[in-house]
Amino acid sequence: MPETVLGGEIRVAWREVGKAPESGSDPRTPCVWIHGGSVEDSSYVVDDLAPFTDRLRVLCPDVRGHGRSQKFERVEEYSYAAKSGDLQGWLDGLGVARAIWGGVSMGGALSLWTACEAPGRVRAVISISGPPFAPPAAEKAYYAANRHWIESGRFEGYFDANVERRMGAEALERLRARPERYAELVAPMRSHSIASLLALLDETYARGDWSRRCESLRCPVLLIGGSEDRWPTRAMTEGLAARIPGARLHIVEGGPHFPNRTHREEVQGVIREFLDELAV
Repeated sequence: MPETVLGGEIRVAWREVGKAPESGSDPRTPCVWIHGGSVEDSSYVVDDLAPFTDRLRVLCPDVRGHGRSQKFERVEEYSYAAKSGDLQGWLDGLGVARAIWGGVSMGGALSLWTACEAPGRVRAVISISGPPFAPPAAEKAYYAANRHWIESGRFEGYFDANVERRMGAEALERLRARPERYAELVAPMRSHSIASLLALLDETYARGDWSRRCESLRCPVLLIGGSEDRWPTRAMTEGLAARIPGARLHIVEGGPHFPNRTHREEVQGVIREFLDELAV
């Protein structure tokens, strides 16, 4: 897994999905595809755009605080400004000035944030369950009730609670029935200290609402949400689409926070139509 070191000290790990042409320049459109927050990393999203690698150069980073990328122990070091700055520096090193940005959950929201703050870097946005909203009271209560897992160093307990919260108890049972896969997904959390994982999660649940900033977006935007999601809710995603000029909206009926996993073919079909509209 390649790594880029920014400023001699900040490590960004990343992976590329698909293969570049064996000779000549790569004609494919660059696409930055970003994983969700909390316990996730780029390995969770490598299959999302697999059908499109003939026309997209899919670049999947581990955002700071996730996977093999740099960890920090202060909440302010996990801001969207810091995360986006890392990724823009990483793209500079790859010679990518402008790309489609997108992803799931935190990755979708970070893509929207970058399009607001650095519009010249973003050709279009695909946001799946990306919330530019403050966490609802129920989400804050969930985190408060489960923060003790991290404080006590029992990271697996928090992992289980998070999977059950986002995907349901049955999804957790299916995952635990595959012990090798379960161990593979939990292992990256152990690269954290207790302090760094607490800082990462505390930042997540302390975010404010910046959805109004999305009214400034002028690039093409596709928003995908699950009808059963708690954050962002269906109403939140529909309201966000109404604020963004020309935004495309698709709600996956029965979909949870990660409809890209439970309803993969449907979500990929919607993305395909969006890419066709972009003439990618």
